[in-house]
Amino acid sequence: MSDQVVAAKASEQAASRAALIKLVFFAATLIILPISSYFFTEKYVWSGNSNYAAITAICAANIVLIAYIVVSVVEDKQSFKDAEEKKLKLSETKKER
Repeated sequence: MSDQVVAAKASEQAASRAALIKLVFFAATLIILPISSYFFTEKYVWSGNSNYAAITAICAANIVLIAYIVVSVVEDKQSFKDAEEKKLKLSETKKER
């Protein structure tokens, strides 16, 4: 195998590993944050009013989902920019040959 193929496979595996870690992080956050915010706000903030505590938990879940979407869009833009730079460098090296 050439060095370029090995480097490409290594970077692909690193990217997929990073995506998996990010997905697990946001999944855990989506489980833990709404439940903990419900019980915390029901006991300490809303003094036993479960309706307001449920609304707080819903807002917490939506915040996590919005954060995941924003992070994904930013990462996608960055990967698109990196791919364009690679194409530009590759075309420049072909022109030099």
